[in-house]
Amino acid sequence: MDSTVLLAAIGAIIGVAALMLLAYKGVSTIIYSTIAVILVCIFSRIDLIDGIFNVFAMETGKYLGQYLFLFATGAIFGRIYQDTGAAASIANALGRIFGKNAIIPVILAATIMGMAGISGFILIYTIFPIGIVLFQKANMNKCLFPAVFATGAWTLGNVMPGSTQIHNVVPTRILGTSPTAGWEIGIPFAILACLINFLYIRWENKRLTEKGIVFDSYEDIAINESASKMASVPLLAALFPIALILVLFNFRGMRVELAVFLGDLIAVLMFWKRIPAKQWLEAITDGAASSIRVLVDTAIIVGFGAVILQSPLYDFVLNWVSTSSMNPYLLAAIAANLFALIMGSCASAVNLVMQSLGPVFLGFAEQGYNISFIHRITSQAATGLDTLPHNGALLTVFRVCGVNHKLSYKYVFVCTVVTPLLLTFLLLVPMSIFLG
Repeated sequence: MDSTVLLAAIGAIIGVAALMLLAYKGVSTIIYSTIAVILVCIFSRIDLIDGIFNVFAMETGKYLGQYLFLFATGAIFGRIYQDTGAAASIANALGRIFGKNAIIPVILAATIMGMAGISGFILIYTIFPIGIVLFQKANMNKCLFPAVFATGAWTLGNVMPGSTQIHNVVPTRILGTSPTAGWEIGIPFAILACLINFLYIRWENKRLTEKGIVFDSYEDIAINESASKMASVPLLAALFPIALILVLFNFRGMRVELAVFLGDLIAVLMFWKRIPAKQWLEAITDGAASSIRVLVDTAIIVGFGAVILQSPLYDFVLNWVSTSSMNPYLLAAIAANLFALIMGSCASAVNLVMQSLGPVFLGFAEQGYNISFIHRITSQAATGLDTLPHNGALLTVFRVCGVNHKLSYKYVFVCTVVTPLLLTFLLLVPMSIFLG
């Protein structure tokens, strides 16, 4: 490694450290990402003007254009389900099935709606008002709620085979795989992640109960109980638009944006009488507007990643990867986690892995390796090191739930970092080597 590459590596480390620290402090994404970009440019000897305007800004804009309608249609879908009570119907039905067990209903509700395309940033506003009532019935302290929600929305819903989320869509467009690619390893990952996290949260809840730390969030109940009582939408009716989206996307091969858009239309027609016409306009308008922040935050991190790709460090790493004898499945797992650590975002990590290593993976496919397994490993492995304390979505979830890092992060860390990491390297990679 020559001095140029070493300087670029130092710059990348400092830039990522600045990104993490400033994000944790609540600084705006555009500000901390620009600071990180400047640091990377200086140490990598990239022209500042070119790095900021021709790489960072242009790649951010490119991502915005590519995924604008996917984020917008998913956000509108989430708002429709929140305002009409369709989400409450699903959660309450699951609550009745599982009785006083609040963990499984929240996980399943977040997984189902997450797979239909509702971003975690938006889904927490839909799930929390219903879930907190289930937590009251189970006498569980809400410090555990973010971990339960994150298990369903992020560890499962975002990256399950068949999901309409960007984390699962990007590999299909780069590798030419299907949305259900690698289901043979993806389904066992999801089942075990759900089981492990369920047992862990139940164990933590028992420990908290023994200490007298039980449900005490009655102010949340006063605010949100009405939302849980909205559920007069029949369960099958509430599930139909979700099922339609998943069928159109996975089995009819429809473009994901169009599938979610048709789901929006069907939901409007089916639930039209649930809320006044004026509220429909507000729901659709506010839903679309809420998608912009999520999309922009993600796109800006992608733009930062594009600057990393211009540094000598990237050329050095890519050359090492291209000539390495490392197993491709292990390579995909390591790359996904490394980029998730750098980006603090699973979606951005998957995008960066595909943009930078996609051609390498396709080369491995020509050698006989299973490209579907590489797709699934990349998506599910990226759910590991993305949920560190600076993760933007995590900060939103904590704010909505009324908790903080001190109260809740250790539970989230186990469920969204430890569990995915263990399953990636002890299940996904070995199964891929054995079956691939």
